[in-house]
Order: sequence, then structure tokens, then C-alpha cells
Amino acid sequence: MQRLLKLKKVLKNSVLASLSESLKAAKANGGKFRALSGEEISALEKDGNRCEDWSRVLVDANFAPGRIRNSVFMGDVRLPAFYGTLLLPGDVSFPTGIYDSLVCNCIIENALVYKVGMLCNVLVRNSAVVQNVGSLVSSGKINYMIGSTIAVGNEMGARKVRVFPDITTDLVDVQLFHKGEPDVEAAFDEQLKLFREETALPFGVVGKGAVVSNTNIVRNSWIGSHARIEGASKIRNTVILSSLEESTHIYDSVIIENTNVQMGVKVHTGAEVQGSVLMSRVRVGSKAIVKSSIVAPCCHIEEGEVNSSYVGPLVQMHHHSLLIAALWPEGCGNIGYGANVGSNHTGRMPDQEIMPGQGMFFGLGVNIKFPANYRESPFTLVASGVTTLPQRLKFPFSLIRPGDPQLMGVPAKLNELVPAWNYTRNAYAMDRNLFKYSQRGKGCVPASFFSIFNPDTVRQVYDAYNRLQVGQVRDVYTKEHIDGLGENFMRERVRQGALTAYGEYLERYVLDLLITLVEADDSLLKQTPRELRKLLTGDLNREIARVVPLPETLDELVKRFRILEKNWFENVFHGLDKDNERGRAIFDDYDDAHPVDTAFLEWEKGRFEETVKRLSNVLKNIG
Repeated sequence: MQRLLKLKKVLKNSVLASLSESLKAAKANGGKFRALSGEEISALEKDGNRCEDWSRVLVDANFAPGRIRNSVFMGDVRLPAFYGTLLLPGDVSFPTGIYDSLVCNCIIENALVYKVGMLCNVLVRNSAVVQNVGSLVSSGKINYMIGSTIAVGNEMGARKVRVFPDITTDLVDVQLFHKGEPDVEAAFDEQLKLFREETALPFGVVGKGAVVSNTNIVRNSWIGSHARIEGASKIRNTVILSSLEESTHIYDSVIIENTNVQMGVKVHTGAEVQGSVLMSRVRVGSKAIVKSSIVAPCCHIEEGEVNSSYVGPLVQMHHHSLLIAALWPEGCGNIGYGANVGSNHTGRMPDQEIMPGQGMFFGLGVNIKFPANYRESPFTLVASGVTTLPQRLKFPFSLIRPGDPQLMGVPAKLNELVPAWNYTRNAYAMDRNLFKYSQRGKGCVPASFFSIFNPDTVRQVYDAYNRLQVGQVRDVYTKEHIDGLGENFMRERVRQGALTAYGEYLERYVLDLLITLVEADDSLLKQTPRELRKLLTGDLNREIARVVPLPETLDELVKRFRILEKNWFENVFHGLDKDNERGRAIFDDYDDAHPVDTAFLEWEKGRFEETVKRLSNVLKNIG
């Protein structure tokens, strides 16, 4: 039922719904139009215009024929009183009107239509520019991909998601991972069917202030307000949401078909998007290919290929790489050059898939064999050139690196796993990504979305910490000895380091919870940490708190937390210094060519200073 309520709320606030009602009203409102006078018809024909039946061309009461030249009119056409000028691409000012174009069954508001080979069955709104377009045509009722399905994950088509232009990640997640009762499923489908019928239009739309120029083909599409389409090859059966505040840009030889494009998206430079959803602020460019996929907000896909996948927010693909049959709802990851995350064919059927974890990084030239489930291993890094075997891995913050074929008692095919490596050795990358994503996703992705202390990661770290408690110590462990290692081995010294790292992670988490309690209620300042522990909400939090060593007094607890936060802060800068030292040893002009990222450094210092200030206030209140 919650799923249905979420859908109704999104549909009620849909941009498409509100605009559809106003556009239908504009189409139906013929009362303000009048027939052309004989003098006006003569003037139009004198300026090179032609029409088989001028009686079907109705005009605004204040219409003047001077801004229509060398054009052909067919069917029912509605024309405004043209006035003012608009900017063509290149900031060339040009008077509104219709010039050197063929117009059929259209409503034209005060806009500019210039050198359009065929403009048919389209509403062109105020201040829009349609210039040097081969054909912009719509036919029949257009439902704008409402209620159509996209099959993501394995290519057998079993994981279908019903989509519509305003769809959110929540509504994708509930369809993929939280299947409802049959009656709820039916109600969900019925609601989308009704919405499709309510918003279906018998014409295409070029929204207010939109620009469509130097484009070959536009078919059965809705071009949103203030969208800019320049030099596209083809746009077909597509809705492009846009606004003045978040304009959508599509340019330079792009092909988009059967796709929903949300606000603030950029598709450019030979990219091809087929049968997909691009959510807010997605970037697809440089000949990238996206097919049968749902791409969540603020992802950047350059040059690579995404197929049959659900890609969560803030994923980056900036080089030639492949992602296929992936379910990646938590996103926030990166795919390096030459990474093949797509070995989904087993020689029998294309029935395999992958579930990456949040913040996962696939290094240069990796080969990831399917089926693979890394969802319980967030913030894991696969080192360059590694080939992974089909597996389920359950250790957060891990490093997967090449194995040692000489290691006795371990199959040569296994890679080596270093749990918690990203937490202990890569703090700079963790906080740098947090800063980067907080800036890129501002106003679109919740600030809490990318956090190494989100509830799922905490639960997964605690689970991994418990599984590392072994009954028999060995030099080397495999999945036969420790559950969740997948097709990897782990050394004893690595296990010991991981226990320490996971323990410190859980300690930071619990101490922060306890400090938050006393900040919210001054009466708790006299309580001991063990007494405060009993006030924690949630079974998991109380269970974790029992394994974390707590100081005797609240004063000691606050000081211990400050030490942990200071250690993390220093580790961040240690990682940066280490990179700089290595670079200076290799390049004489390293510092000149690598300016300091002052924005991140100030952000990191500010974050730590806020933590120190917060803890000082608590200590002051303790007295």
C-alpha cells in the first residue's frame, strides 16, 4: 500500500500532468481565433506563402501578416499576433514569426519557426525557437512512455520496471526489491494506466522558451520549457522535462529514442540513448551508449556503455568501459577505463547479473564475471587488471587484489581480499568522494545518501566483524573457513587488521550515538556511558553498543571520540601527502601541474573544526 501511496503522490505533483491540462485547454480554446480577411490572405500570398484552404487557418484578433514569409500551410493551423524578437543559437536576434517552413495542423504561439522542412501536429509555445529542423512531427495519441516497462538486470526480462517521466528512485526500488501483494501490483498498474490516459495528447509539444535547432528528426516527443536541442540527429518517442531553473541540453549528433529525460540532463557528442530513463542532472556524452537502463540522478556516463542496468545516484563512467545487467541502487561508484563489468553470458543463456555495493570502484581493465553480488560489500575497490570469479562477497571497505599462485593450499584462481582496506588506508578517497558528491548532488540527492555510516553499512560492518571471529586460527582463510569471502583468500595478519579497523569503525558510530543523546537532553549529562547505552533505540544499535568498549565516564567518552575523529582527519591528509610525495619524486614540476584542491581542504578542515566545537560544548556542559 505504501508503494501505491508513493506513486499517487508523485503523479499528483507531476510536471507532465499540470502541463497536459493547460495544453489541452489551449488546443480546445478556439474562441479567441478568427478567420483571415481577404486583404490578409493577399498579403500572405504576396510574401510567398501558400495554402490549399486558407479558411482552415485561424488567427489571433490582433494578427498581422508581415512576419510570415515563404511558407506552406496545410490542415488546421492557429497563428498568434507575432511581436518582438528571439535569440537564435549564436545569440543572433531574429523577429518571431514563420519563415521558409511547412506547417501542418499546428498551434503556433508567439514563437519563431524558421527553415523547418515539416512541422506537423505540434504545439509550439511562446518564446520557443524551431530553426533549421528537418522534420518535427507527431501522429496519433502520444502517451510519452507512461507505464511502459524497462527490463533491468539479467537479460531474460524477469525484472521489469514500469516507468513514467517523473519516476523516482524510490518507485524503482519498490518495484525491484520490495514486491507487493498481487492486488497492490494491479492497483499500481491501473494508476499508471489512468495517468497515461489523462496525460495523453493528440499532438507534440515544444515548450515555452525551448530551442530546437539544426536537428534532423523529432518524432512524437514532448520538448519541455527552456530545453535546448542543438545539432541532434534524432529524437523519437521521448519526453524531455526541463525548466528555466534546470534546463535540459541535448546537442551534437545525439540519438534518443523511447526515453524519459528528466530536468537538468545533458546528452551530448554522439551519445545514443534507447529505451531508458535519465533522471535529474544525468550527463551522457562522448559517444556513450545507454540502452534499456534506468540511470539515477547526478550520474556521469562518458564513452562507456550501460545496458539492461539500474544505475544508482552519482555513479561515474568517464572512459571506455562496460556495465551490463547491473542492479546498483545505492550507486556512488566509479568504473575505470577498460573495465568489463558484464560477463553475463555463460555459454547457455544471458541469465546472469551483478549487484555492486554503494561506492564500489572498479579499477582499470578489470573483468568481473557474473553472477556477482557485492551489495553487502559497500565501498570496495577492485584493483586494476583483476579478474574476479562469480561470487557473493560480504566485507565492506575491501580491496580485491591479485592472488598469489605460489601460496600453498590456496587455488591459483583466487584473488586476495583485504577487508576494511578502504577505511584504514584510503580515508582521503572516502572524504574526497563525500565532498564531491555533496556538491554534485546538492538539491537533488539527499545529503545523507552518501555516508560511510549509513544504517545499511553499519549493519554490514557489524556482520563482517562477527564473522571474522574464528574458532581456529590459520595462516590463510577461504570461504570454507569464513562465510562471505567469496572466491578470494585472506591472510591471518589481514584478518587481525580488519578486526581492529571494523572495531574502530563501530566505536566511532556508537560514541557518536551516545553523544547525540546527551546533546538532545541535558538531563542525561550525569549518566554514565553504560547507562546511556540502555537508552539507544533499535535492536541493532543496542547490540553493537554491547561489543564496543565504553569508558567509565562521559568525559572520557567524549575525549575518546575526539581522538578517533582526529585520527581520521590526520589519515585523510596523510593519504593526500602520500600521493604528493610520490608525484614529486616522479615529476619535477609536480606542484605546478597539480594545484591544491583548496575547496576540499577547506571543507575537510571545516568538518573537523565543527566536530571539535561540538565536543567542546559537550565537555563544557559536563562541567
